Amino acid sequence: MFQSPLARDEQLPDAKMRRPYMNKGPQITPRLETLLQITGQQGAIRFDHIQCWLGLLSPEPARMKQPTILSAERARKILHPWFEQEVLLYRVFYARQRGWLWLTPKGIKYANLSLRYYEPSPASLAHLHAVNAIRLLLAHRRPADRWRAERELRAAQQHTDERKRHLPDAELLTEKGPINAIEVELTVKSDKRLQEILVDLASNRRYSTIWYFAPDAVAQAVRRAIATLPAERRAHFRLYDLEGKEYAQ
Repeated sequence: MFQSPLARDEQLPDAKMRRPYMNKGPQITPRLETLLQITGQQGAIRFDHIQCWLGLLSPEPARMKQPTILSAERARKILHPWFEQEVLLYRVFYARQRGWLWLTPKGIKYANLSLRYYEPSPASLAHLHAVNAIRLLLAHRRPADRWRAERELRAAQQHTDERKRHLPDAELLTEKGPINAIEVELTVKSDKRLQEILVDLASNRRYSTIWYFAPDAVAQAVRRAIATLPAERRAHFRLYDLEGKEYAQ
């Protein structure tokens, strides 16, 4: 008569019942939890920036082959289970370019964010990538400061009477209290629109300074617009290139 292996084991006096392994899925680490939060706050992040964040957040930076950036192979290994768990989504939008990652609705819950689901569109990628690069830059330079992304600001704005006020691309809350508005501009806006934005930001009492990050051609237009403001408002602005170097006044 056929007898199961379990039945045979039960006949042995020293046999131990195997306990079922209850948790077979991937487990969230502090690094992954922070990465999910940053991804949700930004909306989407390109894979090379994901590698940089995983490197910056590494619990063992001394063991990394390259400082501040995790290898693509290691990054994929960390992320792969979370695609299977339907926490992350990934798509290559343009041929021969890196793919982008963003959170599913389930991923937003995992990250404990009160934000709506966001799916990037090709038209938004250039600006989004530039904003993400500035966030990484400031995370290295000013690790004690806290970044509040535009998506978070917009969600909070819905509960106030300031829905018509211009929102910057982010706010940087400094360790000592002052708040800096962050604007990343890649294209030249019309003089009228740019003037409206500058006046709105300069008149916002929340902001100690307004930091503009822009390529040379755009920075020149921003500088000309700033020059038309009253002196007390001009003093609030700082102008930087996309590498974080301040333009000469």
